[in-house]
Amino acid sequence: MGVHTNMCVLGRPFGLRNMSRFGKNVVLMRDLTDTMYNSRMRPFVSHFTGTDLVIEHIEKYVCPTITSTTLTGGPGFVFRNDKRPRVVFISAESEYGAAESLPGFAHELETKYGCYCEVLQGSTESSGPERHEIAGMETLAKADLVVVFARRRAFPQEQMKYLHLYLGMGKPLIGLRTASHAFDARGKGQKGHAEWPSFDSEVLGGNYHGHYGSGPTTTVTTADGTARHPILAGVQTPFNSISSLYQVSPLTKSTKTLLIGTIPEKEPEPVAWTNLYRKSRVFYTSLGHVDDFKNPQFRRLLINAVFWVINKPVPKIEPTVER
Repeated sequence: MGVHTNMCVLGRPFGLRNMSRFGKNVVLMRDLTDTMYNSRMRPFVSHFTGTDLVIEHIEKYVCPTITSTTLTGGPGFVFRNDKRPRVVFISAESEYGAAESLPGFAHELETKYGCYCEVLQGSTESSGPERHEIAGMETLAKADLVVVFARRRAFPQEQMKYLHLYLGMGKPLIGLRTASHAFDARGKGQKGHAEWPSFDSEVLGGNYHGHYGSGPTTTVTTADGTARHPILAGVQTPFNSISSLYQVSPLTKSTKTLLIGTIPEKEPEPVAWTNLYRKSRVFYTSLGHVDDFKNPQFRRLLINAVFWVINKPVPKIEPTVER
């Protein structure tokens, strides 16, 4: 930890790069550093996003990072003038590549849309007690949005309490794919760990009770009367998804269905909707396969949802330049 990540901490003869090169075990405390960066020069992002990009470089090429939370047990440090929306992703599943797709989406939110993002990565194991472990949920205390992409986890009670406190403050949430059964571990959590099997019906407004087999491509269309909803701005339908279609009907009465999914010879099912949990704006989609994140329509849907749930105008569509 120190002053400038890209000079004092990283580049000096005694900096991270050289200590790592000579075999030392080094780690950067990323929230207690700054960056020498001019936001008027490339890549033309805010000073704080510039710092995040240098930290990203360090994580990729030099050493791992932690936050001061590791030592203090409280929320990490935030610069007073850093007003970016703070988005925290809870990633813990082994079926659909969340560990691969969420960091890339978070990077896009940071560099193109002025957000601060942090991914809390839990275990990607499909079995064993370690699958129910996660750390860092203290960061939810300063989050403006939480995105959940987890599957059948029972996290430690000391970690889960931060999610309950967060929602108790009326803050927004986005659920992706397996979030419908994120905290329903079917009784397999250890002592001192907490499940939340009603998270789907209570918070998301859903009714997950299975899914159709993989194989048939899901055709996604706009629900009647919702074409002008801000979350669907610029989202061109129909589009296709290889995500197996979830069986979720009927939804709770507090929801508003935005997108419908269909496969041959089966009844249509909602695949994206909004809900109001107490005072929290909620968006959920049962899409979220790693290939969905490669689809510009799906990414646009999520970007719109991020800004809608935090009650900000959705970003304007970047015009396509013909070459």
